[in-house]
Amino acid sequence: MVVRIGTAGIPLACKGGTTADAVKCVSDMGLSALEIEFVRSIYLDEKSAVKVGEVARKLDVSLSCHAPYYINFASIKPAVVFKSRKIVGDALRIADACRAGIVVVHAGFYSGRGDEETYRMIKSALSAFSSRAKVGVETMGRQKQFGSVDEVARLVGDCENVLPVVDFAHVHARGNGCIRSKDDFKGILDKFERLGVSPIHCHMTGIKYENGNEKHHLPLSSNEPDFRLLAEVLRENEYNVTVICESPLIEQDAALFKGWVDLKN
Repeated sequence: MVVRIGTAGIPLACKGGTTADAVKCVSDMGLSALEIEFVRSIYLDEKSAVKVGEVARKLDVSLSCHAPYYINFASIKPAVVFKSRKIVGDALRIADACRAGIVVVHAGFYSGRGDEETYRMIKSALSAFSSRAKVGVETMGRQKQFGSVDEVARLVGDCENVLPVVDFAHVHARGNGCIRSKDDFKGILDKFERLGVSPIHCHMTGIKYENGNEKHHLPLSSNEPDFRLLAEVLRENEYNVTVICESPLIEQDAALFKGWVDLKN
């Protein structure tokens, strides 16, 4: 079992520093992963990305990147699809420079289309990418967004360059509070392990939801869902996972979860 735990972006205690500083910061906190947040813009160039990667390898911190939010591979507007391809291509290029393993993507919206047509559009778009880093399709937390667990699993099975990003809070919200037991967490991990995914890239935060739609993130203390159950599942099984904390208390909750996994708290 290999469990890496880290933060989504620069830890709050390290704000104002560079991405390389953030890598050092998470390492000093006893964490072993960092997701570089390009959610508003791809702010690293290739030269600076190489330096970040060098620091990460020296400190044994696993890197991932999150592509900008404004992506829709199933848009009714061809120009939006074209722009989305360019954005993800640019993110993959920088990910390759820093040797990040995965670029997290919000794949798109149904946009009035049926599930199958949406799936075909997104599959076609994602299949066109070629890079060392994989495209990580995230499970999404709203009914209008492509990204149920089954949809993501199907893409992983159909596309060699696609990996899953299991956002447990999104699954919980989309299912109107569906993750309530250890078996609920385990069933999701098992689905992707059977597809040969290792490590399984995960996101973690508490979530406020309503009518099957996420509203906003909450600290882990909300127990929506209860991530102590996930920690038990990880202790009792041999999964290889990376867990990125997206809670409002990113480093505190990452450390809290690490304690649960290590049985220190």
